[in-house]
Amino acid sequence: MAVMRLRALCLALAIISSQVFAQSPVTEWFPVGSGTRWIYEHETRDDTGEGRAHLDIHRWKTKETITGSWPIPEGTLVGRRVRLVDGSPPAGYHVTGDFAYLIRGDCLYSSEVDWEPLNHHLTPAFSEELFAGHLAADFCFPLVVHKMWGAPHFMNLRPPAAAKDWEVVGVKFRDPAAPDKQNTFHVTSISHYLGSGMTADIWFEKGVGIIREEDIHHGTIGEDRTRLLRFNPAPR
Repeated sequence: MAVMRLRALCLALAIISSQVFAQSPVTEWFPVGSGTRWIYEHETRDDTGEGRAHLDIHRWKTKETITGSWPIPEGTLVGRRVRLVDGSPPAGYHVTGDFAYLIRGDCLYSSEVDWEPLNHHLTPAFSEELFAGHLAADFCFPLVVHKMWGAPHFMNLRPPAAAKDWEVVGVKFRDPAAPDKQNTFHVTSISHYLGSGMTADIWFEKGVGIIREEDIHHGTIGEDRTRLLRFNPAPR
C-alpha cells in the first residue's frame, strides 16, 4: 500500500508540474525540458592598474544542462547543472554546481536563485526577499519592444541591493520572411548597479534562451562577456 501511495503521489506531482508548464508563457519562450543543453564561452577583462595593455584576462567554457523541474509554492523550480569544460575562470568565480531557474507567473528568474538542491526548495531568505518585492526577474514574457519590469521595492533593502530593472530596447529577426520565428530580443538594465557605473545587456532568442550577455563597468575597467556556442534542445 505504501508503494502504491508513493507512486500515486509521484504521478500527481508529475501532472501538476506538466500543468504548470503548459499554462506558463515562460515555457513558450524558454526551453525547460530535462536534458536541454547550452555551451557558453565566457571572458572577463579586469583592470590591474596598468591600463588596457595589461588587463587581467580570463576565458573559459561551460556546459549547462537542465536536470529536472519541481512545483513549489513560489512557482516552479528548474534545476540546471553547470560544468567547466575548458579554460580557467578568475579566482573566486563560482562557475560550477547545481543552480536553479525559478518560473513565477510569466517571469523567469535565471540568476542568483538561492535554493536547496537536495529538497528542491527555495532558501527561506530568498523566498522572503521574493515576496517582499526586493528581487527583479531576469525576463518577463512575452518579450516586446519597450516592455519593462523590475523589483518594485528593492530600495527598501539594507544595504541597497544591486538589483536591476529591465527594458526590451530592440528586436532582430534572423529570417525576415518569418518574423514570428527566431526572434532575438535585446534587453538592457535601466537602473544599473547602484553607484557603480555598471550596465548590463542581454540578447535573448525565443526558444533558445540567452545567446549573449555583457556586464560592463564604465570607469575602472571591468568587463564580463558571455556568448552561446551551441544549443541542444531536450531529447524527444
